[in-house]
Amino acid sequence: MYLLADTVNIDWQVTIFAIVGGLGIFLYGINLMGDSLKALAGNKLKIIIEKTTNTPLKGILVGIVITGLIQSSSGTTALTVGLVRAGLMTLPQAIGVIIGANIGTTVTSFLLGLPIKEYALPIMAVGSFFIFFLQTKKYKQFGGVLLGFGMLFFGLDIMGDSLKDLVKLPEFANALMSVGDIPILGLIVGSVSTAIVQSSSATIGILQGLYSTGSVPLIGAIAILFGSNIGTTVTAVFASIGGSVAARRTAAAHVLFNVIGSVAFMLVLKPYTQAIQWIENRFYDGEPAEMTIFFAHFGFNLINTIIFFFLINQLVWLVTKMIKGDEFIIEVNVDSLQNHLIVEAPILALESAKLVVLNMGLITQQMFASVVEYSFENKKRALENGEQIEEMLDTIDKKVHDYLVKIAQFGLDEDASQLQASYVDTIRDFERIGDHCTNIFEFFEHRYDNKMVLSEDAKSELTKLYDVVSETIKYTLEAFETQSKEIAQKVIVREDIIDRLVIKNRKRHIQRLNDKNSSENIDGFYVDILSNIERIGDHCNNVVINILQDKYYNEELDYDF
Repeated sequence: MYLLADTVNIDWQVTIFAIVGGLGIFLYGINLMGDSLKALAGNKLKIIIEKTTNTPLKGILVGIVITGLIQSSSGTTALTVGLVRAGLMTLPQAIGVIIGANIGTTVTSFLLGLPIKEYALPIMAVGSFFIFFLQTKKYKQFGGVLLGFGMLFFGLDIMGDSLKDLVKLPEFANALMSVGDIPILGLIVGSVSTAIVQSSSATIGILQGLYSTGSVPLIGAIAILFGSNIGTTVTAVFASIGGSVAARRTAAAHVLFNVIGSVAFMLVLKPYTQAIQWIENRFYDGEPAEMTIFFAHFGFNLINTIIFFFLINQLVWLVTKMIKGDEFIIEVNVDSLQNHLIVEAPILALESAKLVVLNMGLITQQMFASVVEYSFENKKRALENGEQIEEMLDTIDKKVHDYLVKIAQFGLDEDASQLQASYVDTIRDFERIGDHCTNIFEFFEHRYDNKMVLSEDAKSELTKLYDVVSETIKYTLEAFETQSKEIAQKVIVREDIIDRLVIKNRKRHIQRLNDKNSSENIDGFYVDILSNIERIGDHCNNVVINILQDKYYNEELDYDF
């Protein structure tokens, strides 16, 4: 039954400005609060998620806690997708975190249901005081939390006052009431609005304000609520773009979890609404209350989580079928670096570190293979692999370095100490090889974007140079694994060949630039590419120097220049 109302005089400019401005204040406030909380925690959030999610159940609990702290399921999901992209979290673990994040996000609707609006301004004042008058960084970040928290409620209050006037219009009131007659409209409205503002909290905040005034029937409000859970998956999809197969599967799992759950609950919308109505009658005497939306939100996510907890393996199977492809990149198990081994058996700890360093070298080798592929053909997949490996190398570098430093503190003999020191040098060299590969990726990406031409002669020269570098990296890994001086000497020989080829190719490039008939227009980028390739050879040389020490072998050069 639609509402009838007398003609209402509304200052449309004031009303629209208040709604838009209030929404802006709300969105900025919730982002400021979340960013400030993340800044307070530093890298601890990422470490917590990475370290404590070795089982799906732990992942769910971590997802609840982290999302409750940073007030953003989208933020938790994006962070989780990033860890999967970096190869530091498996798909089942990531699904656990994402499922838990959906429960954690109900904390926002709980807070919005509390009578805090009248205290928004003094909370903002205190937060501003912390930011502008205290010099300690932590206090300023805490001030950002308070300021964002106050702005969240202040923005909602501004929107709420204007919406109360707006719902007096028969057309607007009838449109809102129609979602009660046609709940599917509510699902669509919730999905679209949340996808646009990139915040389910914003949609739910507005919904709580509308429902508390009686503008939206409960069944329609719950339908909008279900829709907001679908719309919030857009962030995970964006975060997975350009990512690995596992990252895209993680985003797909998030979408499926929310879509399947929302559609399933739409099938039992009437009985679920009756259950929430009973809660409202029990605690609020049947009067529409903002906290009623929290109960509906929390109940939906809790039940959905319990059901999907027992279906995680099936969900993994489904997204694996949906997102085809095998992971190209080797998984590096940094969990093998166990701290108790350092105390109980430092030599075994050193051996564990060596295996991780070797795997670090193997993914560096894969990164260079992607460089070779991308250099001659604009394959985005190769570029994506390179970006993912760079993230992995940075993370592994820090973890292994810290672990090796700890080992050094526990009585190693002279030989073991030398190995420990050489491993520290080696991880630095592998990480630097990754940096030079990234530089080459960027040069060729710029080349493709600007349609720069690499002549056939330059392609031929690069192909030959790449072959020598690939062989050098292969021998470097063999030498490191076996500690063979003979293989290490092969690296020394090939590093010298790389240097000589680079000098020769640089001269030929300059000659082509001076040749008016040449098709080459890549200018200085080719020289920069050659310089980075030369540095890759230098770092391979650094790795094997510790193996050779003072002994070198002679080997005939059998390459045709």
